[in-house]
Order: sequence, then C-alpha cells, then structure tokens
Amino acid sequence: MTEEEYIRLRNLLDAVIEQQATFAENQRKVDERQAKTDEQIARNAEQIGRNTEGITALLALAEMHEQEISTRFKETDERINALVDVVERYITKG
Repeated sequence: MTEEEYIRLRNLLDAVIEQQATFAENQRKVDERQAKTDEQIARNAEQIGRNTEGITALLALAEMHEQEISTRFKETDERINALVDVVERYITKG
C-alpha cells in the first residue's frame, strides 16, 4: 500500500467515524424527543380520561335535570288541566 492509498483510506475512515459520531448524536436527540413525546402522550391520555369522566358526569346531571323539568312540566300541565276543568264547570253551570 502506498502512502497515497493509506492517506485516502485514512481520510475515508475519518469521514466514516465523523458520520458515525454525527449519527449517534442525532439518534440521541431523537431518543430524547421520543421520550418527551411519550411522556406528553401519557399526560394527554390521563387528561382525556379525566375529561371523559367529567363529560359523563355532566351528561348524567343533564339527564337528571331533563327528567326533573319533564316532571315539572307534567305537573304544570295537570294543574292547568284541572283549572280548565274548574272554569268549564263554572261556565257551564253558571
């Protein structure tokens, strides 16, 4: 092997080593970002769970209010009908 060939091979090897170091650094950064992303996804999943529980509770509360309003409307209708009956009897007898 000539000195020129040795120098070319050495330069090539140095370039490969430098690329490998760059690759390793980039991979480390990707791994860090992935870990942060995984943590954020876990936090988001927890928040979604809490939101789902809250929405479920609100829906149950809304259903209770709807039933209460329905009951009150029914009671009001019954009272109005009773009043109408009284007025009709008063008018027809009167």
